[in-house]
Amino acid sequence: MSYWKYLDQVEGYFPPGHSGTFNRRIIGKEDGIQRVEMIFGEMEVGGEAEEHSHDDIEQLMYILEGKMYVEIGGEKAELTEGCALSIPPKVSHFVKNSGKSKLRFILIYSPHK
Repeated sequence: MSYWKYLDQVEGYFPPGHSGTFNRRIIGKEDGIQRVEMIFGEMEVGGEAEEHSHDDIEQLMYILEGKMYVEIGGEKAELTEGCALSIPPKVSHFVKNSGKSKLRFILIYSPHK
């Protein structure tokens, strides 16, 4: 078992309910981590995650690059790189790339999605 890996070593996937989004699960169960997972996400210009919520999952995001429009629990904002977001369980949220370039972010779920 390795305790580290580079992003280009991780296979990506297109998450359901999202358009223009490509994720790579960097750390998760396959790494022996049982209560949290970390994902690197990229969203194309105009891409979005449909409004949804997670019953038992806490979600954290950190914007690495780009501009993000969000609606979380009825609050709306335009956010940019360097901003962290927290989404508690059962709170409805919507995310869209509102910038002119790719949106890149780190996503953390606890427990695993």
